[in-house]
Amino acid sequence: MLTVPSLKPALALSAIRFAGGAPFNGTRERAQALPLIQRLAVSAGLPDTDLPVSAARLEALTGGRSEARVFKLTRRYGPERMALGAPVAVKLAPRAQGVRERTHYEQWVRDALPAACRPELLGFCSSRAYAALCYSYAGRHGLTKADTLTRCLQRGDTAKVGLVLRKIFDPLHDSWYRPAQLRMQSDIASRYRNHYFTRAHALANTETALRACAARYFNVRQEDGHYVIGGWSFPSPRVVLFNANVKRRYHSCILHGDLNSDNLLIGEKPAGVVIVDFLKTGRGHVYEDLMHVEASVRINTPRDASFAEIWEKERLIALGRRLPGDPYAAAIRKIRDAAARYFGHVEDEANYHFAAAAIGLRLMQAVDLTHIARARITASALWATKTLAEKI
Repeated sequence: MLTVPSLKPALALSAIRFAGGAPFNGTRERAQALPLIQRLAVSAGLPDTDLPVSAARLEALTGGRSEARVFKLTRRYGPERMALGAPVAVKLAPRAQGVRERTHYEQWVRDALPAACRPELLGFCSSRAYAALCYSYAGRHGLTKADTLTRCLQRGDTAKVGLVLRKIFDPLHDSWYRPAQLRMQSDIASRYRNHYFTRAHALANTETALRACAARYFNVRQEDGHYVIGGWSFPSPRVVLFNANVKRRYHSCILHGDLNSDNLLIGEKPAGVVIVDFLKTGRGHVYEDLMHVEASVRINTPRDASFAEIWEKERLIALGRRLPGDPYAAAIRKIRDAAARYFGHVEDEANYHFAAAAIGLRLMQAVDLTHIARARITASALWATKTLAEKI
């Protein structure tokens, strides 16, 4: 239904313009990508007009770390290019990724999520190397001045986390996270190892990176395989998480799979929130989506403390203490309260600390984090590991 028919378009390739210049790596990529953009510009999500598309302008939108490129596409109609159409979003990805995202959208998104939480998939087409998806721009309910949660956090607006919980996670609790979707699974360690640490030596390398961060920011020393910081001793996250002899059960549900703050778009008028990017949508641990948002708070909130203060703050957060007057800690507290509200009746609380430690360890693979973000993640992962070890 959504595949764009392969018709000869009226829009000339030369009438497709890119703000800031075409972003392609060489003529071969350009030759593969432009016809897909051309087909979507002509056929996907057309307005109620008989005028032909005569020009298209694409503006690159910021995104995550995937191989895909995302553009805001604005079309003009008629021979004089006078009629201006509403913008849409075009995502250009390697073919396998694009096909997978379309499949996930049709399987898990279109009929499962409320319309206010998602964009509408308006069109799809592919070539031998690439696939292109056309989505309604910032949700079909007309969000204006849509921004990412990332940018809100970078401005210090941690209150937007509460908006995300209300507008996204509350509806998800009645769809992806509802009781009928929950399943008991046998081994949480296998879930995280197979999903986040698939490369050779990934676990060893990430813990080496975490150890280096702990030494740099918190003066850690090694004693009998433990991390010692001040008067505290911390077991190895890799050992606690993945070398246990006893398998830990957990519950799974349908997840977005990559619900970091880049994939949450927030509009000012109306104050709505829309999820984008469904490449990794599928079944996983119930706490993963929430933990990705929590990690985004750690990564993107501006510096508000010294390394010593970060260490103490993450200790209190792990213990469940509330820090009045601290917006950063309050945002994380809201996320953890939501986790207890949604899943506390079925899921072991210790598994939230497992998720915090595992996602923290995984983020040691990132190469573009600030020192403050790395310090927060390192402290959080170590305190989560210690808390988990004391609960099991």
